[in-house]
Amino acid sequence: MTVDSADRAPAESKAPTAKHRRNRSENLVLVRKVWPWIFLVALLATFSIASQQMNQVTFLSFRSVQGILLYASQILLIGLGETFIIIAAGIDLSAGWVLGFSSVIGAQIMQSLYASGASPVVTIVVGMLGGTLIAVVPGWINGLLVARVKVPAFITTLGMGFLVEGVALIRSGGYPVAQQPPYLGPLGNGSLLYFWPGHGFTFFNLPETATNADFQSIIPLMPNPVFVAIIVAAVCWFILAKTQFGQHLYAIGGNFEASVRAGIPVSRVLIKAYILAAVVAGIAGMVWTARFSSGAYNAGEVTTLNSIAAVVIGGASLFGGEGTIIGTVLGALIIGTIQYGLVLLGVSPFWQYVAVGLVVIFAVVMDQFGRKLGK
Repeated sequence: MTVDSADRAPAESKAPTAKHRRNRSENLVLVRKVWPWIFLVALLATFSIASQQMNQVTFLSFRSVQGILLYASQILLIGLGETFIIIAAGIDLSAGWVLGFSSVIGAQIMQSLYASGASPVVTIVVGMLGGTLIAVVPGWINGLLVARVKVPAFITTLGMGFLVEGVALIRSGGYPVAQQPPYLGPLGNGSLLYFWPGHGFTFFNLPETATNADFQSIIPLMPNPVFVAIIVAAVCWFILAKTQFGQHLYAIGGNFEASVRAGIPVSRVLIKAYILAAVVAGIAGMVWTARFSSGAYNAGEVTTLNSIAAVVIGGASLFGGEGTIIGTVLGALIIGTIQYGLVLLGVSPFWQYVAVGLVVIFAVVMDQFGRKLGK
């Protein structure tokens, strides 16, 4: 054996090993990206088999899908705002309380206007606008404290959450804000489109010629809360994927110091992100008010953590710089499926916290694993 061949032999023997490791790492990174889709399919299959065996109920029916979407819609609305914050390496623990705060304020506006004789349409429009826009205040304060004063986002938003919950409690006295205009309930529980087999489609309202006996056969195709969630998700996707503001969020979350040196107006972008997250929470609060025809300070009590879980399950990194709206939608669907499936099986709702917690831990482990592979 010559000297040259002896020198080449170790390199040639190591090359396949390095290539094999690189392929293995790429496959594992791919698994990290697609596992939520696989998990959702596995969930649907598991609940389909279990519901058929235990209750003789078909899980994958049209009404079940609508139930899952309704469960997921509120989680998704809060999660959309959380996506912006988490991508920028922040956190917003006040979102659920802002939801309840907006719910109370909007419901009180509608209650006062309706009691004063205003028309139901004007009452609902003004009340919903007021309830949504009032959320700008806590969002702006959150952003100002985090971006300008440099208070950690965890402390800022936790304190803001307690503050707005206290204001909502004082305003409502701890009781639901009822006595709402008559059209509010049908709006929150209605559908954009109805299908009556053999008769066709109608928009916004049930067919006028239908009787009580016909209502069971009429299928609501697009519940209004789900429609609102889809519209807001589409707007958020556009903002995050197609605007300079969205690209700045990724840059800030990926490398804060480099963003500052690159001339990105970091403070302004962060303030806008917290305001946007709060406004989306305000929209969620008004959807809740419409569904239940009242306002309640605790309307979003458990939604914040579920929404953060949805964002993390969907692939966003708590270290910032990663995340998508599509991923958040997927995470919300996974949590909604778990909640609806356990209810359908008659399992105690307390178990949903265990299930969601396990999924979140797995998602964080996958995120950490993927980061190590990327090094």
